[in-house]
Amino acid sequence: MFEVTSFGEIMLRLSPPGYQRILQATSFDINFGGAEANVVVALSNIGVKTSYVTLLPQNPLGDATINFLRRYGVDTSYIKRKGRRLGIYFLEKGVGQRASSVVYDRADSAINEIQPGDIDWEDILRKTKIFFSTGITAALSQNVLNELKMAFKTAKNAGAKVAFDINYRSKLWSYDRANEVISELMPYVDILITNEEHVRRVLKIDMEEKYFEGIDLTFDGQKVLFERLQTKYQNLERIILAARRSLSASKNTFFAYTKDENGNIVFSKKREIEVIDRVGAGDAFTAGVLYSILRGLKSSQMLEVATYMCALKHTVEGDSLIVTEDEIKQALSQDSSGMMKR
Repeated sequence: MFEVTSFGEIMLRLSPPGYQRILQATSFDINFGGAEANVVVALSNIGVKTSYVTLLPQNPLGDATINFLRRYGVDTSYIKRKGRRLGIYFLEKGVGQRASSVVYDRADSAINEIQPGDIDWEDILRKTKIFFSTGITAALSQNVLNELKMAFKTAKNAGAKVAFDINYRSKLWSYDRANEVISELMPYVDILITNEEHVRRVLKIDMEEKYFEGIDLTFDGQKVLFERLQTKYQNLERIILAARRSLSASKNTFFAYTKDENGNIVFSKKREIEVIDRVGAGDAFTAGVLYSILRGLKSSQMLEVATYMCALKHTVEGDSLIVTEDEIKQALSQDSSGMMKR
């Protein structure tokens, strides 16, 4: 039995050492990452039984990708070996006033060659408690979108919960196209984990000017946004919204909110974040949410675990959060000050 199965594209990540720009680089550090893979790697590290579904080429790069996933305990038995190439992305890490930037080289990657029958969705999803994917996967190609829809329908029929993160990427599609596609997926979603901006811009939840202070939603605005989202999609069992404020590429604040067991909207504490590597932080947040749901934590505890995992990811190089369950328990006991453990 898998507690979480995810479906998406995992890519080779190439980054100049430190904070060099790509134009300066004479070498690149190698890693692997992709939103859905990042989530199951983080979960596997904290004791959740996970599986990952994708397509990878039958070559040494595909082998290395599978070895990466296995290293952290993710089940890879449903990965299909097919296709011509592994997608690549180049990450230039930002610092101070210079933002991080990404260059994709993922056209014609293996996952886009997926065809009906490549993945036995019924077999894997009848053994899965939560199926997770994101809007990134929905944006890749029509072939991938067709399989994602099939997976969502199969998960519902098999009794698995469907968790989804909108995860909008402007380099993959427009807001209008994202709205068109994701609106068709939303009726299958049980657990929505996303952020304020994607709710407003992709799901078209309009907010009046009175609910803003500058570009940020007010406290009342956040509650109204939540209620309007819940009214529009009444099938959602759980909604968890995150909000990030960037002071610079090196300093952010992050918090989240949801409804508690009494139907009241509750907020996490606001975490001040020192950024070493921002990529995958939202995925670490999602992992914290899914971990908390699976372990039956209260909503207030879930928010603290998820925001802590997000904050911690900013301090870890690579796409995936490498963390232990003991560290998560320290966060629950509020022992997450950063003091050295001796």
